[in-house]
Amino acid sequence: MYIRRRKGCDFTENYQALKILFVRHAQTDYADIGDRDNCDGDLTPVGEEQCGVLGVKLKDIDIDAVFSSSLLRAFKTAVGICYAKSDKPRINICPEIIECGCTPGYYGCSAAYLKNFYDNAEIIPKLFGGCEYSFGVTDNNDNILRAKKFIDYIKTNFSCNQTVVVVSHHGILEYLIPTALGVEPGQFSLSLDNISVTEVDICPDGTTVLKYVNNTNILL
Repeated sequence: MYIRRRKGCDFTENYQALKILFVRHAQTDYADIGDRDNCDGDLTPVGEEQCGVLGVKLKDIDIDAVFSSSLLRAFKTAVGICYAKSDKPRINICPEIIECGCTPGYYGCSAAYLKNFYDNAEIIPKLFGGCEYSFGVTDNNDNILRAKKFIDYIKTNFSCNQTVVVVSHHGILEYLIPTALGVEPGQFSLSLDNISVTEVDICPDGTTVLKYVNNTNILL
């Protein structure tokens, strides 16, 4: 466990924090893309089962918001979490957290397409300006900027004692997780399994806690 300590944070099991659960999507198949981009794979049958397992593991955790990339594999993983919840929470679709290295100009599936799989979903306000999405996914600096804008959005819109789930992809999670910790991306490498959960807690004084990494048994 990696901890950044600052004076004034009580590191007990009851310390107050904004909790961000970063989830990598379930197992994916790129053999049958259909009319989507080659980077936008669907889930395998095993991946579909993994989503159900993940939903069961998270169903008793109070979650204030669920965010997903606009790529189908991440959205379907988020659906697995939401279907297990009695209140069927909204999925907030965020194209800015799609995988690194996607085809330039492709920003994932439309909200209308994704709603075929789960109706309670909306694209969040653009983190980059303009009428159309326009951001890079291949350049390191672009990925750093995407991560910063998204984490700033979470920190601005959510507060202490709330829990946010972010379903995304290995490549961009290697930027999102360090950014949430206040560490420059690239300082350490991550190895994240399908449907693994990594928790970062952000305390009111700015202290950050890496609670666990690549955890597939968070309730066991």
